[in-house]
Amino acid sequence: MAKTFGRSLHISSGLMLMVAPILGAAWALPHATAVSSLARLKSTMGYVTLPSHSFQLRGAKPAAVSRRFPLRSSRTLLTMSEDTKDATKPFVCTTPLYYVNGPPHMGSAYPTMAADVLAQYQRMRGREAVFVTGSDEHGEKIATTAASNNKENQEFVDGMVGEFKDLWEKLGIRYDSFVRTTDPKHEAVVRDFFQRVSDNGDIYKKDYSGRYCVGCEAYLGDDEMETIDGVEHCCKIHRKPCEERTEENYFFRLSKYQGALEKLFEDRPDFVQPAWRFNEVKGFVDKGVPDFSISRSTISWGIPVPNDPDQVIYVWFDALLGYISALLHDDDEPSLENALKRGWPCDVHIIGKDILRFHAVYWPAMLMSAGVPLPKYIYSHGFLTKDGLKMGKSLGNVLEPSELVDKHGADAVRYYFTKGLDFGGDGDFA
Repeated sequence: MAKTFGRSLHISSGLMLMVAPILGAAWALPHATAVSSLARLKSTMGYVTLPSHSFQLRGAKPAAVSRRFPLRSSRTLLTMSEDTKDATKPFVCTTPLYYVNGPPHMGSAYPTMAADVLAQYQRMRGREAVFVTGSDEHGEKIATTAASNNKENQEFVDGMVGEFKDLWEKLGIRYDSFVRTTDPKHEAVVRDFFQRVSDNGDIYKKDYSGRYCVGCEAYLGDDEMETIDGVEHCCKIHRKPCEERTEENYFFRLSKYQGALEKLFEDRPDFVQPAWRFNEVKGFVDKGVPDFSISRSTISWGIPVPNDPDQVIYVWFDALLGYISALLHDDDEPSLENALKRGWPCDVHIIGKDILRFHAVYWPAMLMSAGVPLPKYIYSHGFLTKDGLKMGKSLGNVLEPSELVDKHGADAVRYYFTKGLDFGGDGDFA
């Protein structure tokens, strides 16, 4: 399973990634202990499958090396090029910032376990890693849910954040930074970023009418809606009719970055993975990207727009900045510039396919506007589905991870969801 040849260590890449979720904290255990752990798992689950492909780690590394990180099958490998000039930079990987309008479920645990595997693998290779996760705590949906539970907004999100952290501990998740969008340090970074984009002439105000999905916290295009049981304009994800709304908002000039986005996807066909997700994003951009709203005037639970307290910054324009504000150290003065010095750009964002457009189109253009480097890679995993529908709090079809851990143990749950499913595609529970 591992052989030492002088300064070269030849290791099955599949085994490395597979052992990670099984052994949890025991990354540096001796070879015999690793074998023993695998044997115990085999006796519990019946079998262990080792992929046949492998790679070498050598003492003298070439200038750029392609690493393939299998989370199940060869067709959904995450492939990243590593340049030795980044040797002093920590490896930064992120999960989405989870929307805390309800308790965590397996759909939120799924990418968190995957990111934990990648971060632990980098640490095993001797590289500093920063694993970022956190909570998206603003927006209409959270304010409505808090009110329905007779709680103040902050009290409600504090309770939900506690449940997320408790689950990550139960699953053996070892994140380095848990960022909250209600943290004053994060809000300072968002205000800095908003001002920088505004100074670049990319923010303007106008009246807007459209169909709004509260579940998505977004205005949807025709391609994102469908007719369900005779009801028109239903969100394809949340399967509920969208509301017709008119309001005055601030907009981001996404259309200004049409050419820059086209060039990005031409020069970097590996920027979005797997390949079919890249094709999906490229197809959207090729049709022409419209400007999008970055503020809301109908709610107050959010970060106020600088110099316009009647508007709050749109939840996505707020939450995406969490990937950067999360890098601040406790003793850092909270600013965009200081956060960027702590390891940006991110090496890989691990996200669900339902939020791919925000990360692969809106986010790069926002960063271009602010003069901030882009993340290196975006990997979009599939849905965990039940009877063919995405698991989600709004649909009420979630799989409870705590119950699985109580019944099978954290190691078995981590092993199954990082190895037993096709990470790039959907995995269904009947």
